[in-house]
Amino acid sequence: MRFGFVTLGANVPSTRFRFYLYENPLTKRGHRCRIWTSYPSVYDFIPAIGWRLSYQLKRANRLLQYSQARWFCPDTIYLERGVFHDQSLWLDGWFRKLTPRLVLDVDDAIFLQFPDKTRQLIEMSDHVVVSNQPLYDYVAQYHSKITEIPTCVSLERYRLREHPKSSTKKPIIGWMGTPSNLPFLAHCAPALRRLAREHAFTLLIVSNTSDPLRTIDLEGIDLRFETWSPDVEIQRLHEMDIGLMPLPADQDWMRYKAATKLVQYMSIGIPAVASPIGVNAMILQDNTVGFAASHEDQWFESLRTLLLDTDLRHRMGKAGRSLVESKFCIEANIDRLESVLKG
Repeated sequence: MRFGFVTLGANVPSTRFRFYLYENPLTKRGHRCRIWTSYPSVYDFIPAIGWRLSYQLKRANRLLQYSQARWFCPDTIYLERGVFHDQSLWLDGWFRKLTPRLVLDVDDAIFLQFPDKTRQLIEMSDHVVVSNQPLYDYVAQYHSKITEIPTCVSLERYRLREHPKSSTKKPIIGWMGTPSNLPFLAHCAPALRRLAREHAFTLLIVSNTSDPLRTIDLEGIDLRFETWSPDVEIQRLHEMDIGLMPLPADQDWMRYKAATKLVQYMSIGIPAVASPIGVNAMILQDNTVGFAASHEDQWFESLRTLLLDTDLRHRMGKAGRSLVESKFCIEANIDRLESVLKG
């Protein structure tokens, strides 16, 4: 069959983990796949030409993709959230008329930003794929054909890290993510400062820019920043001994957020300390793959425990990898997605 993926942007995490990863496996199963990606991404603009001209470029790019889709004649279009990151639905409607089957992917609480548009997108789709149970519950108000497929990694690409042979190596606590999420580190910064006064560790931050770090008090912490790129992503993760995923508890958006960062940590075999919000709470509920932390003392005690107990880190890392292999990898979900796309 012919599948057309209409996605948000080449480096948008949801596009990378929910669309690109499935292209090769579906192709190997005999399907023809085309990925149409917004340029610039639906959230970005090109500084040299500004927001207005960047939007016009996105629009022209999407119209070109629509023309390509007409020629490709996809049996199914798999749409990521929406063609544009605004209230408009006109081009979504064009793609809808172009294919006998439209599958909508919802992996974030887009209905908090565009409630009417999201409802209409759900209703015009033949099937909806969601990343977690809270999103399933929301979509169920407007559609009966829903499949939950969590945000996944490729086991082939995300291999287990090798644990350092020397116990004298300074442990590395790491965080990797987009600049928009980097300010969330403020929620665990007090605990990290306390920890740095008692124990030696390096805090490794991997992101596109370090600018948001200027607003976070990390005084006294051995901080190392590395610029993110897809080519070094796995390498940087393999340098970490413990992962961080702090989230603000006072934002509704977070209850629906995918656990991408947590899954990345687990996939390479390291434990994490994370805010127990949304799907994170389910993953961390029995403390087998990491610890949940809601306030400073919990962050401090959890991180200190992991820093001081190498064997515990290894056990949790092994349990996390097993969980990824059973639920949070494309190998475990490819059959389900193929079935949805084929209808």
